[in-house]
Amino acid sequence: MPRRIVLVGKGESLHRAWRSRSFGLAGADLEKLLHVPGFALDDTYHPVRVAGRLGSPAERPAARGFRYARAEGGPIDTYAVRAIFDDEEAVHRLRRERGMDVVGVFADPAVSIFPSAYCGSGAVGTADDVARRVGVSALRAHGLTGRSVHVAVVDTGIDGSRIPVAGGWAPGSDYVPGSAKPDHGTMVAYDVRIAAPEAKIYDYALLRTEAGTWAAFLSDAIAAFADLIEQVNANPGRWVVNNSWGMFDRSEDAPIGSPENYSANPDHPFNQITGGLVAAGADVFFAAGNCGKPCPDGRCGTADTGPGQSIHGANSHPDVVTVAAVTVTDRRLGYSSQGPGGLHTRKPDLAG
Repeated sequence: MPRRIVLVGKGESLHRAWRSRSFGLAGADLEKLLHVPGFALDDTYHPVRVAGRLGSPAERPAARGFRYARAEGGPIDTYAVRAIFDDEEAVHRLRRERGMDVVGVFADPAVSIFPSAYCGSGAVGTADDVARRVGVSALRAHGLTGRSVHVAVVDTGIDGSRIPVAGGWAPGSDYVPGSAKPDHGTMVAYDVRIAAPEAKIYDYALLRTEAGTWAAFLSDAIAAFADLIEQVNANPGRWVVNNSWGMFDRSEDAPIGSPENYSANPDHPFNQITGGLVAAGADVFFAAGNCGKPCPDGRCGTADTGPGQSIHGANSHPDVVTVAAVTVTDRRLGYSSQGPGGLHTRKPDLAG
């Protein structure tokens, strides 16, 4: 059964539901507004405000095709909900019969973490080697320790007993930031502390484990970034958002050229909200991915490996920093995804 992200226009009940993080406050209105046969709203996913870029449309950034604001310069004001359809005909029916109320319908592919190396399982170097390669001694000489910097680790969750956290978010209300078992997210937070030991770490536990697999949907990432935009606006200062995850297999995405597409479509709400987070003042980093040759992850799609086929969607957004993987001896790791990117050709931006 197809799952989609549905964007609807602004409404008071949608705004209240977003503020309260509650589907129930808008459920009845949404059912009335969007009701068509073969369509069901996911009531576990509350409406999420999809913020576009704030400020004058004449300002940077704007790679061609990106619409961060309306023509008059105001912010985009739409809300994302998640829906399940009986079949593709039901998707077309919603567009056809509710076109005045539906801003857009978009793919909601699964995303997962980009974990450790696949060309050889042994670690290369130590934390001290990493500190030397990133120039920690020079940072310290200039008094740079991460003080007053907020770092959001959007990942599998953090073990707060090892790396203290200042707050966070998760798709469900049953997760307490910092309560995860040590895994990929804790490793990323540890790496942050190598260079920035005084940074405030925020645990955005986007990817939760199911049957031993860390995964989420892109709609969950929209909710995470919407929450982050509110955090950045409420707590001005230096914000860094780290994302070591992405889409492995485009078979769950709509084809390139479809208005529902994510991988190469600047109008997809997650690509738009990524630009909105950058515009709010955050430095957003994405891993290039783990579908590079000669040793791509086994989860990568058959047409999703190697140069020009392996950096998709927000991982290739023109306004994020896309990072390829190398060892402390400056050798590219064989699984690291290779450009050009789907949204912006000149990716990755750096290797580290």
